[in-house]
Parts: sequence; structure tokens; C-alpha cells
Amino acid sequence: MELQQLIEPSDFIEGVRSRCAFMKNDITALSKGCQFWKVRSGTDWYLRRFWLDTERMCLRYVPSQKLFWNSCPTHVDLMEITEVRRWKTDFYQQIEKRGNSKKRLDSALSKKMCFTVVFGEREYNLIAQDEDTSSLWLSTLKRLVCIVRSVHHENQYWIWLRLQFRKADEDRTGALTFKQVRDLLERINIKLSRKYAKDLFNAVNVDKKQMNGKQVLDCQEFLQFFRNLTKRSELEEIFETYAVSDSAAMTADELKIFLAQEQFLAVDTLQANALISKHEVSDAKQEGLLTIAGFTSLMKSYDIAIEDHQTLFQDMNQPLSAYYIASSHNTYLKGNQLTSKSSVQAYIKALEQGCRCVELDLWDGPAGDPIIYHGRTLTSQVMLTDVLMDAIKPYAFKVSPYPLILSLESHLSKKQTRRLAFLLSDILGDMLYTTPVDDSMKALPTPEELKNKIIIKAKKLGQTDGESEANESSDDEEDKNESDFDDSDDPADGVKSMDNTVSASNVIEDLDSLADNTANVGRSPEESDSLTNKVTPEELSTEYATRDKKIRMKNQEMENQRKLGSSDIAKSSDQNSSDVMDSDDQLYNLSDLVNICEAKKFGGFHQNIETGRCFHISSLSEIKAKKLIRRERSSFIQHTSNQLVRIYPKGSRTDSSNYDPSQFWSAGCQIVALNYQTSGIYKVINEAFFQVNGKCGYVLKPAVLRKPKMGEIPEAEAGLSGSKVVRLQIISGQNLPKFEKKVIDPYVTVQIMGHPADRFKFKTKHVDDNGFNPCWKETTEFRLRQPELDLLVISVRDKDPMSDDDLVGVRVVPVKSLKSGYGHICLLCREGNPIPNATIFLHVSIRDLPSA
Repeated sequence: MELQQLIEPSDFIEGVRSRCAFMKNDITALSKGCQFWKVRSGTDWYLRRFWLDTERMCLRYVPSQKLFWNSCPTHVDLMEITEVRRWKTDFYQQIEKRGNSKKRLDSALSKKMCFTVVFGEREYNLIAQDEDTSSLWLSTLKRLVCIVRSVHHENQYWIWLRLQFRKADEDRTGALTFKQVRDLLERINIKLSRKYAKDLFNAVNVDKKQMNGKQVLDCQEFLQFFRNLTKRSELEEIFETYAVSDSAAMTADELKIFLAQEQFLAVDTLQANALISKHEVSDAKQEGLLTIAGFTSLMKSYDIAIEDHQTLFQDMNQPLSAYYIASSHNTYLKGNQLTSKSSVQAYIKALEQGCRCVELDLWDGPAGDPIIYHGRTLTSQVMLTDVLMDAIKPYAFKVSPYPLILSLESHLSKKQTRRLAFLLSDILGDMLYTTPVDDSMKALPTPEELKNKIIIKAKKLGQTDGESEANESSDDEEDKNESDFDDSDDPADGVKSMDNTVSASNVIEDLDSLADNTANVGRSPEESDSLTNKVTPEELSTEYATRDKKIRMKNQEMENQRKLGSSDIAKSSDQNSSDVMDSDDQLYNLSDLVNICEAKKFGGFHQNIETGRCFHISSLSEIKAKKLIRRERSSFIQHTSNQLVRIYPKGSRTDSSNYDPSQFWSAGCQIVALNYQTSGIYKVINEAFFQVNGKCGYVLKPAVLRKPKMGEIPEAEAGLSGSKVVRLQIISGQNLPKFEKKVIDPYVTVQIMGHPADRFKFKTKHVDDNGFNPCWKETTEFRLRQPELDLLVISVRDKDPMSDDDLVGVRVVPVKSLKSGYGHICLLCREGNPIPNATIFLHVSIRDLPSA
């Protein structure tokens, strides 16, 4: 549905136009239109005229005139466009190799002539006639989409209401009867008595309009009906407490008193008047007065989290080991660990989410260049060069300037290991951190010193632990002897309903669909991420078995060579490799690129005291790490105070599910790797944890973990008085989404996750038949020993006596970022995306307790 139909031009279209005044000429050029080649594959090219429709804010094109084709969609709303970008390298190369451009273009095809418009699950891959036209359309569309989204966000609430009105107006009369209004309310989760709804209806139907003998409300009257309906008694009580001189309005001085006493904000009269001018919607703001409508708007603008924590506020001059680092496991995968696709886009998405440590599983490629995929599985493959050129190099520091760690899990031969070193150096160049280290180093460099640098995490060749890089064991193999029946994570409320799972039948279906999907390789940029050719499941199984056999033979050959110790054999092998190896590759050694993140097999805390160095890093499965923390927590914390430790999911998580990262953060683990492709409560927790400090991907550890001599609090002391007491009042909810049944019965759960001494759970009573504006007004209080390590998880669920209670929404806030006062928290869905207009109104009170 077009935006013009949802909101008046004065509210939206004019708002967009006013903000686009600085690029009026560019928009005029796009409005006139231009011819582009619309490309689907190497052979499917269509010449189409595209133009920008500024009246309806959409991108249009002239469709095919062939029979049965004129019903295809010929426009895309600007609000639906998610990205405008240059072509991916692999798709461009595929088109270039076909050579069809020579027959269609006046000049040679170049990447700067090509751009992609992405909307939903679809995309337009376009080729302009020249580079200037492509650059104009690319830059203008990018800026215009940003402006449209900004204006849309400001009008989101009223757009949503108008959309509900249009849906209810099935006969397109532009008005709703009383019955239609009641049906609409029920659809958006509001259940009112007939009398109350009729009173509200009559109050706004001043002109007594009728259609077919029935009174009706037009769109503007319905919006007023909704304003009256959404009056909030809990806010009116607060308002009336401070609006002393006039119960209908609050003066600037009264607002100052409210902000000081309730929100702990000190503002002067000038600042108070500025807030009134910003939030008051009536003419009262001309007199410096704030009505209940303006007060409601003001209260909606306050969160319970400290705003400054959303910016870079922490000291970035501590050693790298003093920070938690946002980390991804098997970053290249888009789904499960057995059959899903590997993708360059997966790296881009992780980096755009602030991830600072990505993983590359490297195997010998058929063309002499390493490939990335989950070895010995049916996952597809991507080229290392594509990942480095299209993801790592352009996106490494797009979101954060602080160092990016490339965690290399190498299964490469000696020849391709050298090729790896060459590609890293050649493509990334000066971005690589190459300063050598020695045993005299006492502490790692700081994130500030490592700005805009890429760090290679890998094992050095010829290590004394007996493991060479060519046959390094994978993460999954390292914990194959660990029991999966270790203590399970203490699940956050709603984890079962949020984490994705893959059953045996799902895997079988994926194997079947994999063959179908590969039949379309080359049909779209999305599918071109995969190197898998068109094969059947049987051929895939044969290839899988053959690949395993070759790997085993290669490993056996290397083992025999090592046992024989024959210099002649080694010399012959090296000579054979050098005959086919590019001469430039021979000049590069991967070990020269490994410095402050040298991977070492963990041999125990006692051994580490003797041989460990600050630049060593160990990788532990979640099971092994949990056992170590449970048995030797103090030693673990001491170890992580000076060295990096990486945690990865256990091998049985073939569904790419995640674990609770907070249990490892509380023991000082810096690199806790999660499956970024999987939604769920633990992914939401990870995102909330790294939301602070400007989303830079680095969060400073508490002093008690940076300097463990200060005293770690043992779990046994959980009953002692805490360092902070948090009092939380759950007041009300607004616009909660509904499920299959007509109206939900919501309740709220509060949970503290993080330090084991601070575990806490609380649940409110449920409210019957009200997801629109439920009111709880329940209070809970809890003491925290280590608040800097704790996370507040607030979940809303739907009471269901017949089945498991459905998760409605969730919000996670680090306790260290909580502030006292009233605030609205926006709820997130199970995928971690904001739920439009869904909020919970809370009051937070925090007080410090003296040390025991």
C-alpha cells in the first residue's frame, strides 16, 4: 500500500519534500526517468525505463508489453527499499564472463555502471548506460530512502492508525460504522464494553454523519476517537500531582520540579520551556503550558537506560584483554551447521551489527585459492577472496573504528597456507596489524592504539604443541569427547519460544531442498554466494565421502612424512609445491601475520602460569568452559585478566542455536562467540550487552575482573547484603501485539542474568482481555552483588491455560545502564526487531548500599 494513501501530504509528502530541498535538481533528474538494463542472470537482460514518482514516493518502471506480463508489479514503495548498493563482486564477475554486455552497451561494462535496489526478498539489478548516471541514481536513491524512513518514523504511530482505518473500511466509503469501529478495536487488541465504546463514538461524531441510515466516523474523527480512548489514568495521576496551579496544564516551573524529583534531572526555565515547545501539541505551548497530551508525549520520550551509555563513554586505553568483544561463530553460515548456505552477506550483516571478531573456516580450494565453509558437511562454499574484498575490506570499520579480529580455523595445505598469507597481505594491506611481539611483552595493546587495524588470530606454523596449521582440529572436533549433558544454561524467560531448532526431519528436508536450490545458481546475486553446482542429493553424498577420503589420505601422507623424517621426501614435496605455486606466494608466511592473537591449545591454568604469554589466546567449547568456571572460577578470572579467551558453541548445536553468554562474561571471558544468524533471547541479550559504549563492539570489563585481586564475589555469599538495591514498578503496557486468539491476557516477568550470586525472577499477575493498555502496578525489589555484570531481562507473555505461554515481547538492559525515574521501554520481537508502538511503562529506583 502506498504511503500517500496512509497519511495526508501535509503530514508526510511535504515533510519529505522539505528535507529534500538541498538535492532538488537530483530528484528532478530521477523524476524524468532513465533507461537501464534490468538483469536477472547472465542471459536475461531487459531494457526498462525507470523513474521516481515523487507524488506517491515510489520507484516505477515500464513493464514488458507481452501478454500475461502486464499484471506484474511495476513499482516499489521507497519505504520498502532496504538497501541501494553496488553489485556484489561474484554476481558482477558472473555477468562479465557471459560477455552479453558487448552486444547491449555502447562502452565496456564496468562495476561503477551497476547498482542494486533491494526490497524485501527481491531486488532490481540494474546497469546504466554510463558511470555518471549510475552514480547519480545510486547516491540520490540512498539519500532519499534515508529521508523517507526518517519522516516515516516520526509519523509511524498515525500512519499505523490510518492503515487500520483503511483495513476496516472494506467498502471504501471513507467512513466507519459503530460496528466496524468495534471490530477494528478487537483486531488491534482492544476490548471495550458496548456502552463505553458508544459513548466515545458519539462524543467525536459531532456532525452526526450518516451512511445508509447509520452514523459513521471519517478518518479524522476516528483518530480523535482513538486519542480519547488512549487517555492514560496512570499518567494523569502523576500529572495532577505536579500541575498544582492549574489541573489542566503544567507550568515550566512545575515541570522543573517534576523532572528534579522524579526523573533526577536538573533543568533551568529555558530548558523546561524548550521541552514544552517540543512536546505540547496545542496552542498552550504559546503560553508556556504543558497539557496532559504534551506530558504524555514527554513521558514517552524517556527510557530507563542512561542515554550517555549509547555513546562512546568508556576508557579505550586499557589492554585488549580488559574488554568484552562482540564475536561471531562460523560467521559465513546463514542457517544450520550441516546444510545451510555460506554467504559473503553473512559477514557483512555481522559487521554491520557491530561484530568485532569473525570466523573463517579455511579449506583447500579447487582453483588454488582457499575456500570457506563448514568442513565435512553439506554447507555450501564461498571464496576467501570474495569475503576479503566484498565484506572484510569495505565493512571492517564501517560501524566501529576499533580493531577487527579475523579468527582463522585453517585446514589448508602448505601451498594454500602461503596463498592465504599472500591474499591477506595483498587485499588488506596496511589494514593488517603486523607489529611483531616477543616474550617480554607484559600487556596487549589498547583498542585506541589498534584503531582501524585488523588482527589475525591463528596458530603459528611449527608450534611446539605438535599441532600444525595444516591439520589443526576444528572447534567441533575439539569438544567431541565432552558430554553434551553438562549443566544446561539457566534459560531466560521465553528462551524456548525464541531460539530456532532444527529437527532430524528438517535436516533431511534441507538435504532434499539443497539440490533444488542449486539448480538456480546464477539466477540471482543471493544464490551466487554459493559455489555449489547443480547436483542431486546422491551426488552430494558421493562428493562428501570423496572429500573426506582425500582429507584422510592427505593427513596420513603428512603423518608418514613426519615419522620418516626424511629430508629427501620433504625436499621433493617442497619442490613439487614450488613448481606450481605463484612466485609471489612463496614470499609470504602466515606466521608473520600472527602476533597479539596467537592461538594456543589450552593446557590448564598451572601450565599457563609457566608458559603463557599475554598475546596467547585459547579457544574453549561452552561445555569445557562451564566446567572450568565451576571448578576453578578464581583461576579462570585470573587467567582472563591478562589473556584473551574465546568461547564457542558445543558441537551438538547443529541447529545453530545459542547459549547464555552472560555466564561466561561473568568469569571474564572476552570473546564469547554466538551464531549471529539465529534469533532468540540469547542473541537479544548479546545485542543489548554491546548496545552500550556507542555500539563499538568493545565493552570495558568491571574492575573486579580486570584486577581480580580486588576480590571476586563467590556464589556462596549470595545471601549477603548487596552493593545495589533496585526497586522496579511495572505500571502498564501499550499496544501489545496479538496472536491467533482475539485478545491476549498479558503478564510481565523480570529476570536478572549475569553473576551467579545475583540470580532473580519475578512475575506479575496477568490482565484479562487487554493487550492495548493493560495496567499492572506491581512492584518488586532485588539486591545485586555485582551489578556491573548483570542484565535486566523484561519479558511480556500471554497467559494460556491450554498450552505454553507465548512470548509477546522482550527488552534487555544492562543493570549498569539503568537510571532512576519513569520510563517507557520499547519491546522487541523474537527476532530482535522493535515491535511498532509496543511499550511497557516502568518506574525504577536505584540506591547504593555501603560495603559490608
